[in-house]
Amino acid sequence: MTDTPRVSDEVLAEIGKLSAATVYYLLHMRGVGRKYGSGPIAMKGVASLAPGRKLVGRAVTLRYLPSREDLQREIATSASADGMNVTPRWRVIETCGPGDVLVSDAMGQSDISTGGEIVYGRLFQRGAAGIVTDGAIRDAQSTIDLGWPVFAGGRATMVGETRILPYEYNCPIQCGGVLVRPGDVVLGDDDGVVVIAAAFAEEIARAGREHEAIEQSILANMLEENASPSRFYPFNESTFAMHEARRARSQGAEG
Repeated sequence: MTDTPRVSDEVLAEIGKLSAATVYYLLHMRGVGRKYGSGPIAMKGVASLAPGRKLVGRAVTLRYLPSREDLQREIATSASADGMNVTPRWRVIETCGPGDVLVSDAMGQSDISTGGEIVYGRLFQRGAAGIVTDGAIRDAQSTIDLGWPVFAGGRATMVGETRILPYEYNCPIQCGGVLVRPGDVVLGDDDGVVVIAAAFAEEIARAGREHEAIEQSILANMLEENASPSRFYPFNESTFAMHEARRARSQGAEG
């Protein structure tokens, strides 16, 4: 865990108004994902299984490892276990609540289940905001029908325990090739899933509001003037001048 303050519900709500594409752009323009030492922003191979449902929340992480008999014994006999009925997966679910997203690192094994209707039904019963995994979902349609956002690498019939085992939680993981640390903000929509480091969340929430307002100005100008938006997109000095002029006219009309 880091010492970064917990992202507030208010900031989560603001980020939830943004698109994954907007957040990707804002992070990219700040050097995330393109500077030396900076990893990717958007998950590869992870998509919504319930199109139209948006997800935003603080990451609660779960890490899987390849299955092996000695690892099964270790998990089943650990101090906090009760055989395979109380694995780290069950324990992490009991820590989740409103505003939390369970993010599972299944090593990209998109044909292997990390859970289904019963497992994730309990997660949603606790009020969690959704699921993200680069593994698969079993009982996928029944899980989707519970009504929450579900983002995964695919659907599967195979149970996970023969191939992968939940090993530890609330630790840094990868999911879809992206670093996820506990408390990071996860945003998912039909375009994909992006991860915002908790330390950047408030800045991105503020910048996102202005960015999307400018894009709306570009669209409005295009429709009203029947003109190509190429003068204003990508953003440049003319873009900002046009946006400020439109905002001033709007405020004047309201006054």
